[in-house]
Amino acid sequence: MNDEKLTAYLKNILEKGRMAEAIDLSKEMGAQLSEEEINSYIFQYLDQGWLSKAVEGSKAAGVELPDDMLFGWIDKYLEEGQIYSAINAIKFLGVPLPKDSLIEAGRKCLLEGELIKGLDAFKAAGEEVPEEELLSCGNKCFEEGKLYPGLEAYEKVNKTPTDELLTLCGDRCFEEGWTNRGLESYERSNMSPTKEKLLACASRCFMDKNQDEGRRAIVEANKARE
Repeated sequence: MNDEKLTAYLKNILEKGRMAEAIDLSKEMGAQLSEEEINSYIFQYLDQGWLSKAVEGSKAAGVELPDDMLFGWIDKYLEEGQIYSAINAIKFLGVPLPKDSLIEAGRKCLLEGELIKGLDAFKAAGEEVPEEELLSCGNKCFEEGKLYPGLEAYEKVNKTPTDELLTLCGDRCFEEGWTNRGLESYERSNMSPTKEKLLACASRCFMDKNQDEGRRAIVEANKARE
């Protein structure tokens, strides 16, 4: 393997978080990683939510990462809704779960229509999700055309979404070029989309090179009333 390929391989394993391996390889190549490169990749790992890789890499490089800095990154993950990065980091460090912070992060995820993340945050905190927050999440999902998470949120509280919510979801789906999901939303409401909406959906589908759903929108538009 020539120097150019070795350098490319070294960069590749660094970008995958394998800093200890990269350090050993660079020594074999006779070109040790600079302090600037090491610090840059450690920050990159932290920024991507790879706290464990950052800690392991820093140890291999002989760089100390202060606990308060690591806890600061966990707070950042929670604030930004990176639930899994936060939970994995907490488990890796072996520190108590910050229950209140997890609940707050879970609540924020639910308000933004991120059902699974929200549920997992509450689960990690050992708390049940309040009904009203599940319904709010479901409504947000329907607004954004996320039919299945919306239905799941409502099912968890044994409620059925209104026809208005389902058609709202369908309309958003058609705007985004999601023909199949839009049609299912309307079918669940026992209503039918207009020809105009279906043709607009077809146009979006073809623009996005989604030929199959575009053709289906055209077929359905030919059956629909104005």
